[in-house]
Amino acid sequence: MRNIKISIITTCKNSDKHIAYTLSSVSEQTYKNIEHIIVDAESTDDTFTIIKKHKIKKKIIIRNKSTIYEGINLGIKKSTGNYILILNSDDILYNKDTVKNIVNEIKKNKSKILLGNVIYFNNYKFEKPTRYYSAKNFQKWMFYFGLMPPHPGAIIESSIAKKIIYSSKYKIAADFDFFLKAFKIFNIKYKAIDLIITRMRTGGISGKNLIAHFISGSEIHNSLKNNNFFNSHILINLRYFSKLLQYFFLKKKINKFRIRKDYSSLLRYHFKIIKNINFLDFKKKFVLSALNLAFLGSYVNGDVKIYKNLLHWPDGVFVKDVSYNIKKIPGREILDKMQIPNHINQITVMGNLPIKSRNFLIKKYKKKVQNINLPFGDISKIIKDLNYKIKKNELLLITLPTPKQEQLAEYLVKSNKFYKIICIGGSINIVSGQEQKVPKFLYNFEFIWRLRYETFRRTRRLLITFKNYIIGKFFKKKLENLHVKFIN
Repeated sequence: MRNIKISIITTCKNSDKHIAYTLSSVSEQTYKNIEHIIVDAESTDDTFTIIKKHKIKKKIIIRNKSTIYEGINLGIKKSTGNYILILNSDDILYNKDTVKNIVNEIKKNKSKILLGNVIYFNNYKFEKPTRYYSAKNFQKWMFYFGLMPPHPGAIIESSIAKKIIYSSKYKIAADFDFFLKAFKIFNIKYKAIDLIITRMRTGGISGKNLIAHFISGSEIHNSLKNNNFFNSHILINLRYFSKLLQYFFLKKKINKFRIRKDYSSLLRYHFKIIKNINFLDFKKKFVLSALNLAFLGSYVNGDVKIYKNLLHWPDGVFVKDVSYNIKKIPGREILDKMQIPNHINQITVMGNLPIKSRNFLIKKYKKKVQNINLPFGDISKIIKDLNYKIKKNELLLITLPTPKQEQLAEYLVKSNKFYKIICIGGSINIVSGQEQKVPKFLYNFEFIWRLRYETFRRTRRLLITFKNYIIGKFFKKKLENLHVKFIN
């Protein structure tokens, strides 16, 4: 085979925060006889929009409501290449010569499957590997311990991939089942090569949380059992001791990875954080909200969503989950330092606004101020009879507690062409002197100070928020691998 064609298959669903990096790593390959087959499981975010702008010459886009492995099978079926490489939507090829190096190895070896190496990274730190997963020491007996070669490092002859399909019975361990069948049942020849193929993001489907680890172990056991091989839960659970070694033998010299400039406009972020309120652009649409414990607890619980024009300011000690190099900005400082341009001629406050706070806004900003009272209750009751059209030159302040104010802002965004919204909570009352200012020793724990009013209700809400935060952070792992943009 002189002109070997490589089919790269990527499955994705709601991957708009990282798929631009994946696509960029394929586009920059020096070897050009590549087709990129992308199976999108009907994403509801910007994933499909980003995929359509993928600049590789040979691409096949399939929209199909499928699981990961069903999508891989569909991609393999549609492929026309000599060899298959699976590249997950949150992973990237190691460098621009990766496919060229793969083809050189294919020409040197007669094996049907080549096994390359994989490095892992956290939080978009592509050059700082946390784990090195090598294929060179893999032996078939390791299957009994639940071990397999790195799947994202495997280059598989297309005839083999089309013969041994990925089982849709397994949500996580279909790759284990594939290798088990290939090497133990069909005795396919394989060879380990000393080549890093993929940079793989930590926290994938198999390591997402504790439940994923349990499901993975159970599926590995079932794969061995269903294929009539010896199986033991005890041996399978011992695989974690072997994986620990991957953290100690890291490759120290890792090439830099930079997204291509023509792909940078396709990047999407979990959080866009503004460090200086005066960098807020009043000529554009925006929703500005505090990034604090209340928001993070609501985010990991699914009570608030991230969307295109949502911005944050850092508020509270829990913002360290997003970045350690960031300082708290209280809401009262946002109001105190904010400069509203002349073209904004009206401020509308939705929610509570005492006379003293209203007069403060009028005196400070010298704008017309109107107040819209809202009913007490959950968000469905608040928006039930609300049909408000935001004017082009209007600034809207919402004084509800989180997550109600963010939910109201999202509702208004969907029904308004123009919007400039700040979810300001109780900060207007503090900066105006309606409420007593927070003591300096509670600067980073302002929520404790506020418990002195409506103590029972606020304490209950705080405990629920903290519970959601703990579950989301440590069990659901929803605060890992965040893509953050700082607006300076």
